[in-house]
Amino acid sequence: MILIADGGSTKCDWAVVDSSHATLVKQFQTEGINPFAREEAEILTLLKVDVLPQTADYTIDKIYLYGAGITPEKGKIMEQLLLSVFEGAKVSATSDMEGAAHGTVGIGDGIVVILGTGSNSAYYSGGQSVEKVAALGYILGDEGGGAVLGRTLLGDIFKGVAPQHISEQFEAEYGLSQAEVLEAVYRRPQANRYLAGFAKFLSSRLDDHYIYALVERCFEDFVRRNLEQYTCRRVYAVGSVAYYFEPVLRRVLERAGFELITAVISPMEGLVKYHSSSTEIIDNQSAKPFRKFTEEPSYYNDLEQMSVRCCLDSINHEDHRVAEAVRRALPAIERLVEQLIPRLKRGGRLFYMGAGTSGRLGVLDASEVPPTFGMPPTVIIGIIAGGDKALRTPVEGAEDDTEQGWRDLEQYNPTPLDTVVGIAASGTTPYVVGVLRKARANGLLTASISSNYNSPAAAEAEIAIDTVVGSEFVTGSSRMKSGTAQKLVCNMITTTAMIGIGRVKGNKMVNMQLSNKKLVDRGTRMLVELLGVPYEQAQHLLLLYGSVQRAVEAVEN
Repeated sequence: MILIADGGSTKCDWAVVDSSHATLVKQFQTEGINPFAREEAEILTLLKVDVLPQTADYTIDKIYLYGAGITPEKGKIMEQLLLSVFEGAKVSATSDMEGAAHGTVGIGDGIVVILGTGSNSAYYSGGQSVEKVAALGYILGDEGGGAVLGRTLLGDIFKGVAPQHISEQFEAEYGLSQAEVLEAVYRRPQANRYLAGFAKFLSSRLDDHYIYALVERCFEDFVRRNLEQYTCRRVYAVGSVAYYFEPVLRRVLERAGFELITAVISPMEGLVKYHSSSTEIIDNQSAKPFRKFTEEPSYYNDLEQMSVRCCLDSINHEDHRVAEAVRRALPAIERLVEQLIPRLKRGGRLFYMGAGTSGRLGVLDASEVPPTFGMPPTVIIGIIAGGDKALRTPVEGAEDDTEQGWRDLEQYNPTPLDTVVGIAASGTTPYVVGVLRKARANGLLTASISSNYNSPAAAEAEIAIDTVVGSEFVTGSSRMKSGTAQKLVCNMITTTAMIGIGRVKGNKMVNMQLSNKKLVDRGTRMLVELLGVPYEQAQHLLLLYGSVQRAVEAVEN
């Protein structure tokens, strides 16, 4: 069994994990064990009294402790304390920043931020800390952390800066005098924890203009004094302040040109996966490590014992992660569409290429473009490994040939005006990797859609669209969240591209094919609205010219 701990100055989360089955066995919480805030004897007592009994039923082989205040020197002390309680276990004690990084960005790249009692930040890439700005604690630093938020609130209240209604609410909730606050801050230990306790007062009143502005200023100070020193703009945030003040944090970050990828109260969920995963692989061609999220164990166990409603609720809960994953990929999707539109205007084509579910979704999106936007079927083309037979019946081994994708594409006489989007949930499908490599070498615009970072497919594409939705509800079933993300991205690509080349007017499908009575009626009502003519006349014009757009152009010209 593995014991994982993630601790701040105020609290410490613990998890017992069965690594052989990648299963979370037990979780519990204790007070914080910051070695700068507590004496060694106090920490040892906490381990014996609060932690050891919780793990008595398990044989702990490895311990990973991530905690605030754990420097290399303090880490050695913490390891000795843990070994004195858990004899024979392999022990590692390192900083809470390391834990936040492992639990969020993994071996990807981004700025990892901790906003809890204090604040901290570092830039991580490939699982390693590359750059760091000193935190300096709540007196010299910790901008945006709970202690500084509380300190700012108390200062405003006792200096008479806070609005009267806020001071009155504070008095009603806490009943503290100035003398009592000064005593707690300057004469008692762990003043940072005391100050951070008032962040709850702020989080429950974010709809108040003064409170919102106070929090906003503290986050702006954090960005200015910390994050603006990094060149990266992707932020992964961890901690209670990051979680409960996420709307304000997101707004401040976006205004400063940063992208908030995630804001979680604890990295524990990610740490459990990180330490129980055996899916970290190396692609032989790129020699670049990546974590295969699409094969990681589901968060849910014993699915067959769940009620139908519990299954549905759980699937729906996981599906909520998809839209956020796609939102994070918007900059890459934008780069693709901005290059795709002028190519289509000059006669270029878009090819979706994939195998299995990914291939079917590409064919589906391509097949919906002609009836929706009135485009000929020769402009947006879906190609699936194994051919059309594979749309209904799996074709064994079709995806394993790295050369077959290009052979399939060659039948369309590709040119440098064309664009190839390779779709593969894992990002490792040989059929997709091979065609992207060959297409790029022949001057075509290439993009990949994958649910893993740093995949082989992404390495071969000019534009990598990574929709990392995490593990599937049924382990490895990428037809679920990964497939949903692929469908959303394909919809975005073709819809915005068709708008860009003039196939939509206002918000209407003015070039749709009139293939049934429903669509003829829809087109007729569009013309009634656009031209202000009676229904019968609008229908006559529609059938005469064959589309809403041509009818409008004929009347207006």
